[in-house]
Amino acid sequence: MLFLKPIADLTFEDVEEFCKRFRENVRVEYKSTFDDNVKKKLPKVLSSFANSYGGVLVIGVKTNSGVPVEPFDGIAFVDPEPRLTVENICRSGIFPEPVMYQQLVPSRLPGSAFLVIQVNESQKAPHAIENSTQVYVRTGDSANPTTLADMAMIERLLLRRRDVLGRWDEFYGESANLAKAVGLALDAPRLELRIGPQYPTDIIITRERVFEFLNDFARRQRVGFLQEETFRHPAGAFLSRHDDSHRYLNIGEIGTVHYLEPLELRRATETTVPNTHIWWITAPILRVISVVSDLMKTHGVACDLRIEAKLVNVAQVPFYLHASGFRSGVRSVAFPLIPAFVAHSSETLAEQAEEVTTELLYQLRWPFGRGQGSSKDEIGRIVAEELRRG
Repeated sequence: MLFLKPIADLTFEDVEEFCKRFRENVRVEYKSTFDDNVKKKLPKVLSSFANSYGGVLVIGVKTNSGVPVEPFDGIAFVDPEPRLTVENICRSGIFPEPVMYQQLVPSRLPGSAFLVIQVNESQKAPHAIENSTQVYVRTGDSANPTTLADMAMIERLLLRRRDVLGRWDEFYGESANLAKAVGLALDAPRLELRIGPQYPTDIIITRERVFEFLNDFARRQRVGFLQEETFRHPAGAFLSRHDDSHRYLNIGEIGTVHYLEPLELRRATETTVPNTHIWWITAPILRVISVVSDLMKTHGVACDLRIEAKLVNVAQVPFYLHASGFRSGVRSVAFPLIPAFVAHSSETLAEQAEEVTTELLYQLRWPFGRGQGSSKDEIGRIVAEELRRG
């Protein structure tokens, strides 16, 4: 997501901030009118977003060489239902039809508005137009933002459709084997984070640059690896910490990040079952999200990210659920794996780290207990407090 909130919740202020922040690029395009000429171009523009890295089209904004021009007043739409018009055009003009999100956002001028259309990077690519004879992709050039895909690109899009999950599973399977080889106990209760491009089919960061990134002392320190050495592997580099808080961080050249950390287990007495506190995972989640945001920004990667968090091997492990520490509220679950998932844009991950972490924690907390559980507002306060502590 390029916007900092769902499309359905956008206000004029959000659109204004977006226009000031983004010029036209591989993921952003503006149109100043909604006339027949613009409508004719919609299949090309929106299908090219779906075939590339996803993007946002804002209708009602003038530009000069790709840069939005103030004032941002929007336009008066003649169509009584412009969103329905877009849906009908795309349904008949793009195959297969991509998933779109639209919102008509009122301007500060009475009777004027902006039409915001978001299209995500598509697993169903290639999306074709002109009776399924033309496939367009983004160029990033504001003068010529789309171009016909050549056969090599179309083959790559078909590969993305077929093998996207295969590339994801291949990296994390090999990474788990590597973690075991360097001494991480994979049978112990642990936190596992998997973050990477939603459709990881191409090398986006060379292994040399991955190594250079992880070899930076300040970055290693920020994620809790201090003096540890950076190790190379065939597709990237990794860090491994061998003390009481054994941790593992692996980054691959397709932009995938893998983090493993055993849960901290404590005994109240020598005879009690070891237990842990669910909110202790807040800090490592925030640290890893910060590293991923830095990784993508440093290497100029703009894409939608798949963010997975898992509690693994946790069947019958007692978890304290109270925000204030080891008080009431200890619970356990009967199943060994608790997953959580969020999709988010790499470009706004840093600003939205608190919200992303809150959502992941909410999903991980949900299976515990029989009552209402912690609300997102309560969990958000826990995350905010962790951020303040640094």
